[in-house]
Amino acid sequence: MFAQKRSITGTITDSQTGEALSGVSVRIRGSANGTFTNQQGKYNIQAQPNDVLEFTMIAYRTFNITVSEQTNIDVKLERITTELEQIILVGSRRSGRVKMETPVPVDVVNVGQVSLPTSRMDLTAIMNYAAPSLNYNKQSGSDGADHIDLATLRGLGPDQTLVLINGKRRHQTAFVAVFGTRGRGNSGTDLSAIPIGAIDRVEILRDGASAQYGSDAIAGVINIILKKDVNKFTGNIGYAGYYDKKYNPHFKSGYNMYEHDGAVDGNSIAFNGNYGFPVGRKGGFINITGNFLSIGKTFRQAMDTSSGSKDYMIDNTVRRAHGDGSIVSGGGFFNAEIPIGTSRSTFYSFGGYNYKSTDAYAFTRNFSARPERFVTTDDFDFIDVPGVIKTDRTGERYYNPHIQTKVRDYFFAAGVRGVTSDNWNWDFSNVTGDNNFHYYGDKTFNASSDNINKTHFDDGGFSFLQNTTNLSFSKEVPGIMNGFSIALGAELRYELY
Repeated sequence: MFAQKRSITGTITDSQTGEALSGVSVRIRGSANGTFTNQQGKYNIQAQPNDVLEFTMIAYRTFNITVSEQTNIDVKLERITTELEQIILVGSRRSGRVKMETPVPVDVVNVGQVSLPTSRMDLTAIMNYAAPSLNYNKQSGSDGADHIDLATLRGLGPDQTLVLINGKRRHQTAFVAVFGTRGRGNSGTDLSAIPIGAIDRVEILRDGASAQYGSDAIAGVINIILKKDVNKFTGNIGYAGYYDKKYNPHFKSGYNMYEHDGAVDGNSIAFNGNYGFPVGRKGGFINITGNFLSIGKTFRQAMDTSSGSKDYMIDNTVRRAHGDGSIVSGGGFFNAEIPIGTSRSTFYSFGGYNYKSTDAYAFTRNFSARPERFVTTDDFDFIDVPGVIKTDRTGERYYNPHIQTKVRDYFFAAGVRGVTSDNWNWDFSNVTGDNNFHYYGDKTFNASSDNINKTHFDDGGFSFLQNTTNLSFSKEVPGIMNGFSIALGAELRYELY
C-alpha cells in the first residue's frame, strides 16, 4: 500500500515576491517522469512516497523534497542572481558584459561545483560531464591518441574549437591524431594540462563564434577564467577506481590469455591546491595552484567464450591488453594582476607548466602471425626474453609492446591594460605556449639488432611553439541608440612546428 503511486499537487511561487511561477520543471529524481507548472504555478504528478521530487527553473535554485505521506507540496523557489549577473568575456567585444545581456547564449560552468559530486579527475572529463555540446572518448591501441584526450564541440574537429585562458589564445598540442580516432588529422588543445584548482569557471560560446574569433572557432570558443582569490586556501584530494567483474580479466586469471591487474583497476589519485597572495593596497594579487594526477591502467576484454551466449566473443589475440593507458602528471599555474601606480592601468600575467608521463599497450605481437618481429638466432630459432615474451594457454608465444610518452607543456602570458582619458579601453599582451610530445617504445625489440637485451627505444617526437602578440581598443558610446560599442585591434601570431 505504501509503495503505490498517488497524485501529488501543489503550487510553486517566488520566495521573495510570492508570484506564481509557470514553466517550472517538476520531475521524479532518477526517472523520466516529470511535468511543468501551468500559468497559475500549479502542477500535478503521480509519485510514490519514497520518491524525491526535483523542482528546477532557470535563475532559481534547485529544490528537492521527499514525497513521504504528503499529497500537497507547495514550494517557494529561491532566486539566483549571481549567475545571471555574472560578467563574461566571450560573446561580445564590449567590456563588462553580463550574462543576461549577451547577444548569443554562453554556457558558464562552475568547475569546482561540477567536480565535487563526480569521480572526474581532469578538466576534459569534467567538461564532458557538464557541457552537453562537448564530447571526448578514451582510445585504446591508437598510438598517441591513448595519451591525449582531444575534446570536440558540436561534433566538429578538435582544431575547430578555439581555447582561451582569461580571454587569451591557448596553444595546441604537438600531437596529431591518427588512425580512426576522434579528430583524425587534427591537433587540438590538451585541456588536461590545466589544473582544476586554478579555474574559477569556464565559458563556452557556440553560436556565432567564428564571426568574432575566426575560422578556427567554427565549433565554438572555450574560455577558461582563472581564480583571483587571496588569503584563502582551497584544495581537494580525490580517489577513483573501477570494479568490473564482467569484463576485467582479473576475475578469470586462470584463462591465461589476457593482461590484467587487480580486482579494482584504473586506480586514480588527484590533488589540487590553490592559494592567493595580495599585492599592494589597490587590489593586486598573485594566485598560485599546484596539481598532481596519477591514473592507473584499466584492462577490459569480453570473457564469455560460450558460442551460444549473446556476449560471445572469440579470443582477442590481436589485443591482449585492451584498456586505458596510465598517466602520471603534475605542474603548476599562476594568475596575477598588479595596478600600476595611480594610473588607470593594470599589469597582468598568467601561465603554467605541466609534465605528463604516460604508458599504454600497443597491439600484441604473436609469433605464429609475425615471427619476423621476434628476436631469433641466425638459424631462425626462437630466443626467449624473460619478462617480455609470454606464453598463453594454447602455447602461443607473444609480447605486448608499450607505447610511452613524455609531454612537457608551458604557457606564459603578460600584458598591460587600461583606460584612456577619453574612455577608450586598451589592452596590449603577448602570449607564448610550447608543447613537446615525445614517444618511447618499451618491452619491444629491434629484431634486426644483435642486442636482445635492448627493449627500450627513443622513437622521436614533435614540438609546437606558438607566440601571439595583440593590441585591442574598445569604447562605449552611450548616446547612440541604447549604447553603441566600437572595437578594433591587431594581432601577430608566429607558429613553429
